[in-house]
Amino acid sequence: MSNPSPRQASGTQRQRNYPIIDAHTHPFGNQGLDLSNHIKTVRDPILLRRRNPELFQQMLKGTDDLTEEMLAEMDQAGIDRAVIQSRGIGTNEAVAQAVRRHPERFTGLFRPIYNTRISGQQDALDYAELGRSMDYWVNELGLKGMGEIRVSRFSAESAPEKIARDLAPLLEILARHRMPIMFQTAWTQFGTPIYHGVPTFVDDLAERFPEVPFIITKMGRGYDALFEMCLLIAFKHDNVYLDTVQSKPAHVARAVAEIGADRVIFGTDWEQTWAALKTPADIYTRSLAIVDDSGISEAQKEWVLGKTAATLFGI
Repeated sequence: MSNPSPRQASGTQRQRNYPIIDAHTHPFGNQGLDLSNHIKTVRDPILLRRRNPELFQQMLKGTDDLTEEMLAEMDQAGIDRAVIQSRGIGTNEAVAQAVRRHPERFTGLFRPIYNTRISGQQDALDYAELGRSMDYWVNELGLKGMGEIRVSRFSAESAPEKIARDLAPLLEILARHRMPIMFQTAWTQFGTPIYHGVPTFVDDLAERFPEVPFIITKMGRGYDALFEMCLLIAFKHDNVYLDTVQSKPAHVARAVAEIGADRVIFGTDWEQTWAALKTPADIYTRSLAIVDDSGISEAQKEWVLGKTAATLFGI
């Protein structure tokens, strides 16, 4: 780790003698947009697009840099570093600019920029151009891997073997760089189909591309059936990692016990909607409690809360 003196938390957050890395953030959105009256429960972000579609579209299209706002919350919670990525809109250049402003606090990931179609048949992709773009994102912008991708941008299929087939050209490009990629699980607030949040297809991809680290984010989002699938895939493949976003303490404990703390990664999914949710606590208090309440040892927490991400992303 490059930071031997962990930032001390203020407020009620506990102090630790090791650095903490939030490996899953999207600090871009609409500067000044107040969602506090609309985001009161965990279900509100997923329902926002139907309850208030105009506000959802306003939120969705925002590309303002919110990293200073996130940094203030990180400092309050004692978070030393964050791995940042866009929300699939905006630019990877904006991510790289934020990293250049705060190289000691941020590590950046790239994402392909999506069109506005959430599901169904997508525009054809030029993989040769995507390969050139990825070379630029890695070699020129210094980004360290691929953030969460929207599977529906690459496949309209529901069968896992067909999803894996459609994703293979993307993985062939990423494999040249031997860098991580993130796949989300369960539902999303963007209306993507549930079957794209069932990560069975990662089994096929992890087998075919052992040089690529796969991060299954949210490890099922607290749903027992999905968690079992995430854990099953990670147990089988040592190039598969799980992140703790919106998980449950019991799931973190089982993941650490069965695949090891060095394959479990702390994250918050900090972005405008989730940061607006303050009940029962702020996003960092809620997210750290998932790990602290798991009952794992302090040595294991050191890996989950920082060392695993530091090792994976070369921090």
